[in-house]
Amino acid sequence: MIVSLGESLIDLIHGSDTAEPEARLGGSPYNVSIALARLGTPAGFVCPLSTDVYGQRLSKGLEENGVRRCVGQFVDAPTAIAEVFTNQDGHPHYVFHRDHTADRALSEHPPIQSLPSDIHALHFGSLVLAQEADWPAWRDAIVEAKGRGAYVAFDPNVRVSLIDDFDRYRERVEEAVELADLIKTSDEDLELLSPGCAPEQQIQDWHTPNRTLILTEGSKGAQAWTGPGYHATCRDIGTAEIVDTVGAGDTFQAALLAWMWHRNAFQLPLDSDHAHALLQFATKAAVLNCTRKGCQPPTLREIED
Repeated sequence: MIVSLGESLIDLIHGSDTAEPEARLGGSPYNVSIALARLGTPAGFVCPLSTDVYGQRLSKGLEENGVRRCVGQFVDAPTAIAEVFTNQDGHPHYVFHRDHTADRALSEHPPIQSLPSDIHALHFGSLVLAQEADWPAWRDAIVEAKGRGAYVAFDPNVRVSLIDDFDRYRERVEEAVELADLIKTSDEDLELLSPGCAPEQQIQDWHTPNRTLILTEGSKGAQAWTGPGYHATCRDIGTAEIVDTVGAGDTFQAALLAWMWHRNAFQLPLDSDHAHALLQFATKAAVLNCTRKGCQPPTLREIED
């Protein structure tokens, strides 16, 4: 099983008019869990859900997609909200409402206690690192999973407006990097973490002989650096009409892990051909997501077709 660990919330998608926003299920790790299941992998999700209407919708979304809800009890706290505004190029801007919400009820439901016994890989990132008070509980679960032999994947997915102290946040990112076997990040994330530093150089600072690094660059495609030192690029993102980019990074991350799952490749070193195939698969998945409004990851059959 591949477990996604982190926040769930409701995206309120605002259009260009003054109509009521559309409520969609969201949260980066939540999206990754849904995408993993649609891509044919056994998927689990570790995050407390609320007893409110939105929490029930999030739970139903997991169930309908075949994702195991690893935290069994519901929490008497509101569901987090992210208001999503997209610009004329389809890029999202977020405004979060996340104080005392269910996804942060970590003392009542420590994530380490909700890890399934059959965990093979674990994804984390996004708001897991945003607050210093929350990070230790999430980190304990990651360390436990890694100790059990799970392959660990990390996506910073930086959300500046929710970070309590950016200098301390950078320190947490470095802690997360040390735990990761695979890191997928974007050029936008790296510009926020290290302004003025070339993304290719910054990501190389995280390279080790046992770690795979992925850099996504929007319409320019993506690059990969494998542990053994191979480099691959994927610049062909096709000619599909882009509706918006909400959930593209989450879908890309899930596709990386799904590709590895289907090839039993978590513990195998990737050569340049395999790295290129990995990028192609993840790029196709992300592009398909971008042809739809909001985060709607494709199925494995859709990518194969």
